[in-house]
Amino acid sequence: MTTLALLIASALGAQTPQSRHGATIAGRVLDPGGNPVADADVFVIAETQRGRTDSTGRFEIDGLDGGVYRVRVRRVGFLPGEQSTDVTKNGKVDLKFELVPRPAMLDSVIVTAEGKCAELSFNGFNCRKRSAKGVFLTDDDLLDRGAVELGDIFRNVNGFRIEMIPTPFGAKPRPLATTGAGCLNALVNGRAIALTNQLPRYAYELIAVEIYARPNDVPAEYERYVWQRSARQSSTSTRRDAANARCSLVNYWTSYGR
Repeated sequence: MTTLALLIASALGAQTPQSRHGATIAGRVLDPGGNPVADADVFVIAETQRGRTDSTGRFEIDGLDGGVYRVRVRRVGFLPGEQSTDVTKNGKVDLKFELVPRPAMLDSVIVTAEGKCAELSFNGFNCRKRSAKGVFLTDDDLLDRGAVELGDIFRNVNGFRIEMIPTPFGAKPRPLATTGAGCLNALVNGRAIALTNQLPRYAYELIAVEIYARPNDVPAEYERYVWQRSARQSSTSTRRDAANARCSLVNYWTSYGR
């Protein structure tokens, strides 16, 4: 009976091998001293899969199709790391990331005589954060929120709702303003969106974001963009989307500027 049981167990084991499904991206995340960085979030951009490093700094994400992927690693207190990699179908690649500690950012107190903060540099973000009536989120805040798509930033932000819209990359969340004229205008690094100043595609491309749900709360240095239709990111109704509509405003920061 014992021999039979062993044979059955052996047969069952042979029928359930440890097989990997799809392509796999694995790797290790270290600090500049070679120490493992635990609990870092790992994103495979344009895919829904994500992972987190263990106590040894290792991660593994499987179930991917073969192809070229961008892999981004984020951890509170560190600058993000990113690499591109090519993995074959059912293949595996092993990456190594070195995350650099984020330098301490001191709050700026640069205010002009007119009471305006800097428009085109990250110093203005810190300046407005002291007194403006908006929602101010750093990249660490976005990481805590689990924001991946740009529209994810607006979840649970008063004055906005989210609708899912079809895109060539699948359904994506789009923020819609519920205050003012029901429209949302967007700046990138303090400038209106344009062909030469396009919206970032993902939330984890940002270093910060400032959101003004009510047009009356938009600070003086950005007030002219409330009416600028060419800066429109979204609108709830074409009927209300008039040229003189007063819109909500968001400023996406992707660099520290000058």
